[in-house]
Amino acid sequence: MKKGLIITLPRHDVVTEYLAYFSKQIIDEAENNNLPCKQLKDKEVKKDNFEKIVKNIGYKLLVLNGHGTTQAIYGYANQPLVEEGTNEEILTERITYARACDSAFSLGKVAMKNNKEGCFIGYELPFQFYCDITWEGNPGKDKVAPIFLEPSNTAPTAIIKGKTAEEAHSASKRAILKNMNKVLRKADPESLAIAEALWNNYEGQVLLGNLSATL
Repeated sequence: MKKGLIITLPRHDVVTEYLAYFSKQIIDEAENNNLPCKQLKDKEVKKDNFEKIVKNIGYKLLVLNGHGTTQAIYGYANQPLVEEGTNEEILTERITYARACDSAFSLGKVAMKNNKEGCFIGYELPFQFYCDITWEGNPGKDKVAPIFLEPSNTAPTAIIKGKTAEEAHSASKRAILKNMNKVLRKADPESLAIAEALWNNYEGQVLLGNLSATL
């Protein structure tokens, strides 16, 4: 397996637009570290195309953005991209970061069942984030969404920098707690709701598979 990143950016609704926009930080980190990066955008994020790209390119790091369930991660237009009982083995032996609700609860565990070299960092609970509806069509000006999405970027960017899966996972969780503390110090009417959502992500984020996995 080769050092490199495949990242999915299925922009078809507000949530996936935001995930794609804030994934620029991950893509920039790959560029800064001279790590080959294959971006799959919009209608490219479909099961057959994804499987072909992953198998042909052979890159070790996968960053999957999209909606999810306990047994599936979805691509463009909420079509199954990786699904338990269908093609979860495509994740085995790779390093996967899945920013998709609930997907670590069962899919991640099944994918890592016979795994030796890879890992799965994802969420056993729904991944939550808020955004400022004033800037719904312009994520770059949104000051609320980064509170959630920048800490979640920490896991894949740390992997890109050469950290182990365990180090990356821990760094991401520390970043969540740091933002929780910042939010709670403001003590404004929205602080508690934002802090509760951050805590949900902290509790829900898990690392499965090889804790020492690296690129």
